[in-house]
Amino acid sequence: MEPLQAYQTVAVALDEWACGYQHGRSKTDSVYQQIVEGRDVPATYAHYSSCADRAHWRLWRLGCRLPFVNREERSPLPNDWHIGLNISMLYDHSKGSPAIQPTGDWVPSPGDEMIIWNTGNDAHSLSVLSWDGTTASTSNYGAGGMSPSATPGADISDAPLTFDGKIWKYGKNTIKTVQRVIRLEDVIPLLTAQANTQGPEWADRESPDLVESYNAPKSDA
Repeated sequence: MEPLQAYQTVAVALDEWACGYQHGRSKTDSVYQQIVEGRDVPATYAHYSSCADRAHWRLWRLGCRLPFVNREERSPLPNDWHIGLNISMLYDHSKGSPAIQPTGDWVPSPGDEMIIWNTGNDAHSLSVLSWDGTTASTSNYGAGGMSPSATPGADISDAPLTFDGKIWKYGKNTIKTVQRVIRLEDVIPLLTAQANTQGPEWADRESPDLVESYNAPKSDA
C-alpha cells in the first residue's frame, strides 16, 4: 500500500470515530470532550465553535507538530491553545500550514481538510471522507452550531461538492465556497511523530500498523 493510501485509511478511521459514525456525538460525549479538550461546556455553548478542534486533533494524532496545529496537549503549559485562532491557524503559512486555494486541478480525496466560508464570519472546517465526483461525505464538529443545546456536537453528513469552473462549492441547504484545502498528501511530509491510532475499531479495516514504515521516526517533541 502506498503511503497516501495508508494515511487516508487512518485519517478516515479517526474522523469517523471522532464523529460517532452514523450516530453522531453529543457535546457531553466523552470522546467529543476529549477532542475539544473540555472547552465546549454548558457555560460556553452559546459562543464556542468546535468545528476546527477536530481538524487540529486529527493533525496532532497523525503526527504533525508544526506551530499551526492548535492543541493544548502540546505541552502542560496553560494557554498553549490559542483562543479564537483555530480556523486562521489552519491556513497560516507562516506557522507551517500547507493550505492551498483549490482550483479545478484539485481532486477531493479522503483525509483532505476543507475550510469553507462565504462572509468569513461563517467559516467552517470539515474533512472529506469520500467523494463520488458530485457528493462528498464529510466529518463535522460543531454540527449543531453555537446553540444552548448539548446535541449534536459532531456528525457525518453528505452534500454536493462541485466545481463550477471557477470555485469549489460545498453544501446542500446552505452552500459555501471552499476557500482553502489542506490536502492529506501535503501533510504527510510534515509528520514528525508516530501516528496515534487509538480509538477506532480496526477489525474491518487495514491494520493501523501500516503507517509505521511511512511515519518519520522522529521525535514526539
